[in-house]
Amino acid sequence: MNVYHRFVVVGCTLSLLVALSRPGTHVSVDTRMRVFPPSAPQFAQPVTDQSVTAASTSAPTASRSDAHVGRGSDPQVDTPIPTRTPTPINVGNFVWDDLDADGRQDAGEPGVPNVTVQLWNSAKTLLIGTTTTNSSGIYTLIAPTPGQYRVRVLLPDPAVDQFVPIDSAIAGDTLDSDINPSGINYGFTDIYDFASNLISITTIDAGIRVYHPPTPTRTPTPINLGNFVWHDLSGDGVQQAGEPGVGGVVVQLWNAAKTQLLAQTTTNGNGTYTLIAPIPDDYRIRVLLPSGASFTLKDQGDNTLDSDINAAGINAGFTDTFTIAPNVISSTTFDAGLLNVQSTPTPSITNTPTPTSTPTPTNTPQPELIVHLPLTQR
Repeated sequence: MNVYHRFVVVGCTLSLLVALSRPGTHVSVDTRMRVFPPSAPQFAQPVTDQSVTAASTSAPTASRSDAHVGRGSDPQVDTPIPTRTPTPINVGNFVWDDLDADGRQDAGEPGVPNVTVQLWNSAKTLLIGTTTTNSSGIYTLIAPTPGQYRVRVLLPDPAVDQFVPIDSAIAGDTLDSDINPSGINYGFTDIYDFASNLISITTIDAGIRVYHPPTPTRTPTPINLGNFVWHDLSGDGVQQAGEPGVGGVVVQLWNAAKTQLLAQTTTNGNGTYTLIAPIPDDYRIRVLLPSGASFTLKDQGDNTLDSDINAAGINAGFTDTFTIAPNVISSTTFDAGLLNVQSTPTPSITNTPTPTSTPTPTNTPQPELIVHLPLTQR
């Protein structure tokens, strides 16, 4: 369909033919201008040499980039909308030695250095990055783009080291361990989905129960225990000048429960004694009373001068329980004061008569034997 329009513009007539055709048809528009003198009619006939041509409908259909309308304008080209380059994501950050194996980072629990940490895709089929922890147990991995990932931690010594429980409820996400300690995802985290606006995540931690060889223990040194049983002449429970030691008194070492006799000795002539405790432990000392004697008052003075034996009750004859620490090699304050000690009579010395010598017998001479034989005649 063709439509003819005529315009008068300041004494000029512009004839324009616009060819309207179905979409996709190539259209060419040819415009010409003619100037009329002032006396010419306002509305004149169109010029005979002005034409508008329309291309055949068989012309090829053009894309938006090469379609054009007369006047030789430049083609219009779509410009792609620029997209933001993905920012790599920092992933971390702590591997620690969980000394109490409770799955929570506690004060005093150190980081573990030189532990290998890896970044994998969520399917565990592609290793993306690897690093090792520094001297403080800190690590950083780089996720190249947003997406789904897993972190993997390799135990320093798989034969003896162990992962601690995952996602401890008492720890929270910033202090817990995020590594699966067992199952099909052993050594891996669960899947993390890193969003496009994420630039860093530092809560992916791993708790390890690192094997520590036992500290060699010092061979226990036997402990000397003692050391004095005395006659408390004043009966005040305190060792006074001139109060003598009591010899020949039996002293024993027992366990704290009084169920096992461990050692026994007797006091020497000065009243001192020594027992040997085999190892640091809890013990009691027992003193057996001589005939007719009794114990003096207990704990009446300075610990180096008092009596430590219970005089009555269920622990009569025993000390209270005492503890020997590992750094103790000798304790000489376990003393016992006795009352009514009977004097031991000193045996008198009697002279033993010297036996007299028995005289050696002399040989008695034998009389001469004379034999007389009769003579016989033939």
